[in-house]
Amino acid sequence: MKTRRKFITKLGGLAALLALAPARNLEATGRRPALTSQGGGPGKFYHVVFFWLINEEEETRKKFLKVLRDFIDNVDVIRTKHVGTPADTDRDVIDNTYSFSLILTFDSKKEHDLYQVHPRHDEFREQSSLWKKVLVYDSEEL
Repeated sequence: MKTRRKFITKLGGLAALLALAPARNLEATGRRPALTSQGGGPGKFYHVVFFWLINEEEETRKKFLKVLRDFIDNVDVIRTKHVGTPADTDRDVIDNTYSFSLILTFDSKKEHDLYQVHPRHDEFREQSSLWKKVLVYDSEEL
């Protein structure tokens, strides 16, 4: 039962976060992009990352947010980006134990692969002393 609940919790959290990605385009353009199986949405490849910081002190949170934004704002293959914190929701299927979430979209897996070897990504990973756990979900649009 615990394994099933854990799976449902993670799956529900991923689905909710993926649903948020188009919201960034809504803010920028005032209209929501069409989401179709033909790739009319914000990107065809989703990279969803959850970070648990070593502690929740304000100084640690500010430093993490600064290095994260410096990183993602300087990688040109990222199509859309969303940085967030757990929403104030409480249901059995929600895991809100993480400190920050990051949702990036790319036009293709090839663009994602370029992001993975980007020098700024390597610099960001060097800051791993700020977090104790990272969980990544990658997804391709159908």
